[in-house]
Amino acid sequence: MSNSDPRIIATTSRMPFAVDEIHKLGETGRYVLATDTFKSAPGSHSRGASAHVVTPPPTQEPGAFVDEIIRLIGEHEINWVLPMFEEVFYLAAYRDKIAAAHPEAKLFFPDLDTLSLVHDKVIFADLCRKLDLPVAESITATSREELKAATGKWEHWFARAAYGRGGLDVATNTGPLAGEADLDTLDPSPDNPWLVQEYLKGVDRCSWSVAHEGEIVLHSCYEHPLTIDDRGGIVFESVDSPESLAAAQKIAKELNWTGQISFDYLKTEDGVHHMVECNARPTAGCSIATPEEFDTALFNPSGLVTVPAGRKRAIKSAILRDVLRHPSRFKSDFAAAKGGADVYGPSHDHLPLLYSVLSLQHVLSYRKQHGVAKHKGEQLVATQFYDVLYDGTEIAV
Repeated sequence: MSNSDPRIIATTSRMPFAVDEIHKLGETGRYVLATDTFKSAPGSHSRGASAHVVTPPPTQEPGAFVDEIIRLIGEHEINWVLPMFEEVFYLAAYRDKIAAAHPEAKLFFPDLDTLSLVHDKVIFADLCRKLDLPVAESITATSREELKAATGKWEHWFARAAYGRGGLDVATNTGPLAGEADLDTLDPSPDNPWLVQEYLKGVDRCSWSVAHEGEIVLHSCYEHPLTIDDRGGIVFESVDSPESLAAAQKIAKELNWTGQISFDYLKTEDGVHHMVECNARPTAGCSIATPEEFDTALFNPSGLVTVPAGRKRAIKSAILRDVLRHPSRFKSDFAAAKGGADVYGPSHDHLPLLYSVLSLQHVLSYRKQHGVAKHKGEQLVATQFYDVLYDGTEIAV
């Protein structure tokens, strides 16, 4: 494949890591068609985007979404499909239809059966045990009664919905999120089970990798010197972690993974990286790779590249939001972010930063559609993802 060959469609361009990857691909001279369900998605306005289009929402209209992707592949002569978020599940469900319409297109994601093995936290924990990867002892709850009983096993416990994402759908009696969720309001079911585990103390780590046919070709591991609302990270700093690389390699090989894949870990004092969850898509780890590293990993891989420790990126608009809400954190927030280039506002590409503010209209759309009153304080993360999430239900094809 020559350097001028790849023509990419990047879906769900609102995500910070989508902004980063679109910018990087533009830096290396690639044609990128950015798509999302609303016009002000920040990545659609990156200088790295050659063009941008609004699509139907994959969660609510999966068939119409995929039909539009098929049309766009033809219209823009696309030969790489690069998902950025959970729309990957809808693309995977219709994989055969996309491949039949455009057999020349590289679908850079696994099939739906493979994705399902890592998306469901219960199944993922079982996979980790099968591969002898460290994972906390857990109990699966499929009813409110089972959930309450499971929390009684440990003095300090942590519970998560099997399909929860973005730090949502969690409950615990320990740490900064203790007491935020009332067990009496949670409704686990056989179709939406919850995983209850002992609360482990340690450092949260994450990794991001690019893989081809089961082989990791680019890997980064990072920590969050700063998080937003005690959930998602807003500053990302690379660390040396052979443990995360070994785990990612083992899972990628077992599943013959092609695509981007990310993991969360809990590193305890003894250095063990306990597996927490898998995201079958990019995460912030991509932001600490260089454009050349990313481009090579996608289109011309030649062995393994690991991102060295000490690189840092930040979402500065989120840092400003945190400071405005908690003025006492001014010094600590900016100390944590010092030296980290902005994900939304890289050099000579500042429109995504502007559109990260304008895209808040999408939150208002969510509130209007779902009847959420502003004073209820619906979590920002939930409102931004509602039309691109996948909750494990069967996708009609």
